[in-house]
Amino acid sequence: MRILYIYRDYKGRRKLYGSMMTQCGNEVFYLQILEKKIPNQIKIKHIKRYNPDIVWLYTPYYLWKKVISDDTVDYLKLKNIKLISYCHLIPNLPYNEQVGIYNDLDFLFVHCKKANVFFKKNDINSFYSPLGFYPAQYFKTLSKNKKYDVSFMGSAFKNLPVDKDRRTLYLQSLKKYNLAVFGEGFKERLKNINIPIEKYRGHDIQRKVYSQTKINLGLPFSLGYLGEYKKECYLKNRFFEIPATCNFLLTVKQSDFLEIFPEDTVGYYDDDIESLKENINKYLKDENLRKKMIKKAYKLAHQKHTYLHRFKKMFKIIKRDI
Repeated sequence: MRILYIYRDYKGRRKLYGSMMTQCGNEVFYLQILEKKIPNQIKIKHIKRYNPDIVWLYTPYYLWKKVISDDTVDYLKLKNIKLISYCHLIPNLPYNEQVGIYNDLDFLFVHCKKANVFFKKNDINSFYSPLGFYPAQYFKTLSKNKKYDVSFMGSAFKNLPVDKDRRTLYLQSLKKYNLAVFGEGFKERLKNINIPIEKYRGHDIQRKVYSQTKINLGLPFSLGYLGEYKKECYLKNRFFEIPATCNFLLTVKQSDFLEIFPEDTVGYYDDDIESLKENINKYLKDENLRKKMIKKAYKLAHQKHTYLHRFKKMFKIIKRDI
């Protein structure tokens, strides 16, 4: 199939979706937008230029903000050109307000299982398809010398007040441990605690930190704290990247997480600070247990959870239904 992939790149990462489509046997054309809030960037002339069977949006945000014009969406329907997205939810937008946006999609492959159930009930052709990882970026990376007992790598939720920011609150509670935080946004939020905070850029640094840490911490909390997003947790890239590098992950226990990595592969804690501390203590004491779990998680990640696995499954659904 001929696919027009519309995206805005970020450090070369998002273009790789197109590479996955190519590996699945498709002819892919790339069209970058300028900025995701500028309307009417994608017009009928672009569709005519590439004559695709499928238009694949990196995010339905492009529909919400009308980056792809309304008349272009109408033209796709007229010509029976399928409109598809494999994506996160639109942050903080209530589920019911997203339904109207997704009505324009022929296939929605969404990373959140709970949201997928909601959208299906509201007549969206929705399928649950989690994130994954690229083996060329995240591969076995080991270090005998563990520099940190616990580390966290990610962004601070600076849009939230500190008392609503579970990432900051959980990290503040771990000051007695040999903890390191990678994410410059935490400097202000953790300024009164003696925790090293460093920046990180690139897969090489991520792999190095994962390998130098006994317990790599997952804090997969929602950016929102109201409505459907209150107390929710969502899959993040690190959920796959850490096991893929053959290192130990400790994250929040959720049923959809357990379906991907069972409890004998990844460490889990209940979503409260005391459970987090209990499990950090448990796994710090038992290196042999960590090694056994790491081995199983590494094998499972590479056997079932790469981005190529995800795209092959999506194209099976697409080819079956069109």
